[in-house]
Amino acid sequence: RSTAAALAMSFGAQELANNALRQSPSTTQFYTHKMCPYAQKVWIALEAGNCPYEMQQIDLYGSGGKPDWFLDLNPAGQVPVVTCFGGAKILVDSEYILTRIADGVVEGGDALRGGSDDVEDRVDAWRKDINNKVKVVGKEAVLRGGKNVDELMELLTSIDGNVVGPYLTGESVTVADCSAFPMLWRLDQEFGPLTDEEHG
Repeated sequence: RSTAAALAMSFGAQELANNALRQSPSTTQFYTHKMCPYAQKVWIALEAGNCPYEMQQIDLYGSGGKPDWFLDLNPAGQVPVVTCFGGAKILVDSEYILTRIADGVVEGGDALRGGSDDVEDRVDAWRKDINNKVKVVGKEAVLRGGKNVDELMELLTSIDGNVVGPYLTGESVTVADCSAFPMLWRLDQEFGPLTDEEHG
């Protein structure tokens, strides 16, 4: 059996499993703190995919601490957490959740995958650039009070040519945009507008 055939069968089995699980009447639950940029990635994806979900705000810093039931969902106590199919699936880690949304685990989310192999390759490349490059250099710029903002601008300029437009990977929103926006928005607020003209 060829690798392509095996992958096709694997994908088909995944789709069948997802469809079966969707028969549950329970909607997707999204546990978040609205100011958390990692949770915002998932929030954007759920909205952009027009996915049915219910949101529950978690107080990360209150005197009473995080509720025990939330720690049962994610012992690390971090948001975001998404539960699907009456709690049959518990998803943690923002990037993993984005991947699973685009896989179609949440109704409507597969629209954020990209729709073609070429677009999906661009989605993967953008997510790697944002999480392995921009996040690292951007966080350092914030912590150092902008002392390496020129390095940040050089990085952003170097990847700007990869924008296919009007969204990062083409004509529609994908999980690449969902992954990138909270970080880029914060950098723009901190150092922006993020243009070469502003930063010499």
